[in-house]
Amino acid sequence: MQREKLILALQGKWQLNAVPSEDFGEHYRNGIWIRDDICKPSTDYYNYADATLEDNKLNRFLTRAGWFAEPYDSETILLYRI
Repeated sequence: MQREKLILALQGKWQLNAVPSEDFGEHYRNGIWIRDDICKPSTDYYNYADATLEDNKLNRFLTRAGWFAEPYDSETILLYRI
């Protein structure tokens, strides 16, 4: 899935403030930054960095779309293409 389309899906279906990773920093290219709390009801309370390796509904959605979640730190999640 193209980055722009995934950002729209994350904003709509998942109610996440998803933006291009370049908004996080100029060295973070071609990814997506989840700019807000990812641990919310719409994500089934995604457990930040610990959840990036778990089988959960957001990770399954990302994998089907050709993306994966990567923690930057304990509460910052970036998404990149597989």
